[in-house]
Amino acid sequence: MKRRVTPALLFIAGFIILLGLLGAFDDNTELTIDKVDIVADVMPDGDLYVEELFTYTVRGEFTGFNRYMDDYGDSNVEFFEAYVPPDDRELGQFGYEGLERYPAGLRSKRGSYRVEAETKDQTVQMYYRYRLDREALKYEDGGELDWVALDNNEVDHRNVSVTVRLRQAAAEPVIGYAYDRSGGAMVEETNQVVRYENELLLENDSVRLKLFFPAEVLPELEASPSSVTLTERLADETALQQRFAKREELLEIGRQASRWLTYAAAAGILFYVLSVRKLIAWGRGRRISLQELEDMDPIRLASLFKKGNPHRIEALAGVFALRRRGMIDMDMVQAGPRFQEDRRAPKQLPQFVARGSRAGLNRAERQLLSWLFRGTGVMNLENVAGPTKTERRRKSAVAPYMKRLRGLERGFVRWRRLMENVDDRFVRYVDYRPRKIIVPVLALVHLAVIVYLHVADATVWGWVASIAAVMGIGVGWVALRRNRKRHITIFLIACLFVAAQIVHEPAVNEYLSFVFLSLMLVAVLPRRVTDSASAAYRSAILRYRRRLAKGGGDAGNDPGRLERRMEAALLLGVGRRFAVRARKKLPASSFYSASPLLDPAAADAIEYAFVRSWEGVKDPSNSGSGGYADGGDGGGSYGDSGDGGSDGGSGGDGGGGDGGGGGGGGD
Repeated sequence: MKRRVTPALLFIAGFIILLGLLGAFDDNTELTIDKVDIVADVMPDGDLYVEELFTYTVRGEFTGFNRYMDDYGDSNVEFFEAYVPPDDRELGQFGYEGLERYPAGLRSKRGSYRVEAETKDQTVQMYYRYRLDREALKYEDGGELDWVALDNNEVDHRNVSVTVRLRQAAAEPVIGYAYDRSGGAMVEETNQVVRYENELLLENDSVRLKLFFPAEVLPELEASPSSVTLTERLADETALQQRFAKREELLEIGRQASRWLTYAAAAGILFYVLSVRKLIAWGRGRRISLQELEDMDPIRLASLFKKGNPHRIEALAGVFALRRRGMIDMDMVQAGPRFQEDRRAPKQLPQFVARGSRAGLNRAERQLLSWLFRGTGVMNLENVAGPTKTERRRKSAVAPYMKRLRGLERGFVRWRRLMENVDDRFVRYVDYRPRKIIVPVLALVHLAVIVYLHVADATVWGWVASIAAVMGIGVGWVALRRNRKRHITIFLIACLFVAAQIVHEPAVNEYLSFVFLSLMLVAVLPRRVTDSASAAYRSAILRYRRRLAKGGGDAGNDPGRLERRMEAALLLGVGRRFAVRARKKLPASSFYSASPLLDPAAADAIEYAFVRSWEGVKDPSNSGSGGYADGGDGGGSYGDSGDGGSDGGSGGDGGGGDGGGGGGGGD
C-alpha cells in the first residue's frame, strides 16, 4: 500500500531517527568541567590578555577539547595557545616560558579553538592563554569593557571564577555588571580588580561582564567619539540588570501560562478524538452491513474514501461501475514490446473491452468510454502507463509522456465535471469552518508565548524584535494556508527551536509540552466535514478496508462477491494484500477462475500503469489540479475524444495491489 506521507508522520519519523542517532553517538564517553578559573588583564592600549585554567574530568577516550570564543575567531584574537599548566606559578602569572604546548587550531564555523590532547578516564587541567585586540573602549568621560567571557557552553561549568584586573590602577572603584542566567554575581569590586563567581553555569548559558572605569586606565588608547554620556550608559546597564533581576519571576509566569495552554490543547484533543460527530458516525457505521458495502457503487465508494477530494482513482471506479452493469469485460493479454523489453514492467496486462449499446448511458459515462477507450472499444493499460525504466534513461523518450500527462489531467477533470452534473455519486465535503479560526489563533498564541518568554529571559531587544518579525511572518503564512496541516506543523517545529534558546529548563519544558500537544491537536483537527450519513458510510468503509486487507472474510465460491471485493480492495489501496490473503482460503484453481481481476498479475499491472510508471514524472506547467497527480495520459493514444471532445487518460491510482488508493484518510 502506498500511503501519503503527512507532516505529522514526517515529524514523528524524524524525532525517532534523532533519538536513534543520539543513541548511536552515545559511546560511553562523558566530559564534565569541574572548575574554571579565568584571570584577564585590561592593558593600557585596550587589549585584554587572558589566562584560563580549566579542570576537566573525562570518562572514556577523548582526543581533544574545545574552547568556545564569543567572537567566532574574529580578527581581534591576536593569538590562542594551550599548555600543560605549571605547578610553580599562580594563574595570571603562568606566561608560556618552559611550558609544554598542545597543538591548537581555529574552527571559525564553530566559533571555537580545538586543542589536541588525548585523554582517557582521568581528571586533567588545561591552561589557555590568548589576547584580544582592543577589547576595551575609551571615551572622553571614561572607559569600558564589554566582554563575554564564556559563551556557547555545551556542558555545565562548575565553580566558575572570572577575575578582571586593570594594569593601570584607577583612582576610584570599578563599576561592574555581570549577566548570566544561572545565579552568578560580582563578589569583589575595587579600584583595580573585579571578580565574578558562579557555582554552576548551566549548559547554553553565558557570562557577560560590563565594566566601567576612568579613562586614565587606557592611556595608550585613543578616545572614540560617543553621543551617549557615561550617565546614560550606566542607566542602560542598570535597566538591563533590573530585567535580569525580574527574570525568574517573569519566566515562572510564562511557565504557568504554558501549563494552562497545555491543558487547553489537551482538552481540544479530547474534544475532537471523542467528538459527538465521530462517535455518531462510528455507531451508525457499525450498523451498515457488509453486503451493502459490497454492493455500493464503486464511484461513491472511492469518493467517500477520498473525502470528496478529486482523485484519479475515481476514473478507475467509473470503469468498474460500468463493468458491474455488463458494459465492460476484462481479459488478461500479453504486454507489448515496450513492456516486454523492460525488466520491471509487467508482462501480462488486463485489457478492458467495451460491450453492448451506449444508448442507455448518460453523457458522463459515454464520455468516459470515449476518453479511455478511444472509440476502439478497448482500453489498453500499456497506452495509459508512463515511461518504463528503460525509457527513463533517455530524456528524449520521456518528453512525449508530458503530453500524455496533460491529456490525462484534462480528460479526468472534464469527466468528473460531467459526472457531478448528472448524478450525486460524488460525496460533498466542505471545509471545517472552525479550523479557519483555530489554526491562525493557535499560531498567534505560540508567537505571543515565544516572544514573552524571550522578553522574560532578558534576551537582547534586537533579537526579540527579529524573532517577533520572523515568527510573525510565519503566523501570516499559516493563516493564509490554514487548510493545510503541513504549514502549521512546520511553524510549531520552528517554535521548538526558538524556545530551546531560552536558558530556563522549567519554562522551556512546559512550553515544549504545549508544542507537542498543539501538534497532536493539529493532527486530530478535521479539515473537511460532510453530512452525518456520509460520515457513517466512510467510517464503515474504513472498517471494510481493514477487513479486505486481511482477506475480506468468507465470501465462499461466489465469483461475483469475490470480484466486487477485489474491485473495492483496488480502489481502497489494498488490492495486493486482499489477493494474497483471499486466495489462501480457496483452491488456486477456484480463486483464479472466479474472475480475471483476481489474477495477481492484473493487480500488479494496474498499479504499475497508474502509479509506479508515473512516479517522478511531473509536468512543470501543470500544478496537478483536478486530482490526477503524478500520472496521466492524453497524448498518443489519448488525445481529444469523440463524445464531448475531451482529452485524457485513465484514473486508476490505487489500482494495483497496495498502490495508489491508500491514504484516503488524509488530513
